[in-house]
Amino acid sequence: MANTKKTGPQDKETSKKTTASKAPQKKAAAEKAEVAPSKDLKSQDKTNNRKSTATPRVPLIEKTHFVKHGTAGKQWKLVDASGLTLGRLASQVAVLLMGKHYANYTPNNDTGDSVIVINAEKVRMTGDKWNQKVYQHHTNFPGGLKTITAKEMLANHPERIVEKAVWRMMPKSRGHMARHWFSKLHVYAGPQHPHQAQKPEAITLAYSTQGR
Repeated sequence: MANTKKTGPQDKETSKKTTASKAPQKKAAAEKAEVAPSKDLKSQDKTNNRKSTATPRVPLIEKTHFVKHGTAGKQWKLVDASGLTLGRLASQVAVLLMGKHYANYTPNNDTGDSVIVINAEKVRMTGDKWNQKVYQHHTNFPGGLKTITAKEMLANHPERIVEKAVWRMMPKSRGHMARHWFSKLHVYAGPQHPHQAQKPEAITLAYSTQGR
């Protein structure tokens, strides 16, 4: 059935009252909407000022520098092995050859120095290692294992004692670079060497026992 409700004068008065009561609420909402943008602008200005006065952020990790081939490792060092312990001498000479004493050390490039070791026949061993230490090599023939003591090698080839010790201090995982680093080592039994033209710099190693 259709809605047959009739509106009287009382209904008209109530509708006028409701519209009149809603009018001030709409005005208040409009005023708030006008005020709100000004607050947002102030907050944006504050944030902009903070960003402008803040110092630039420093990166936590600096860039890693890799040395190119042929740009480093041009110096020559002279080491006197007189009275030095063989193991300590070999470990420090290996560091000089690889270039680990420089800040720009690069594992895949040569950043080390050439090292000259003199007086290899005056190197020192602790305990009874001259008789106990044995060097072995094989001739690749059946029964071709050869052994020689450190004392015998000192009498025949004293420079080989230092060379073998330095070679064994090289990292085994870097075969081609280890051979390249080792090629810059020059060991001589006596005090004379044929590298005066390179003007090597005489250095004293950190764990030296000279003068004790």
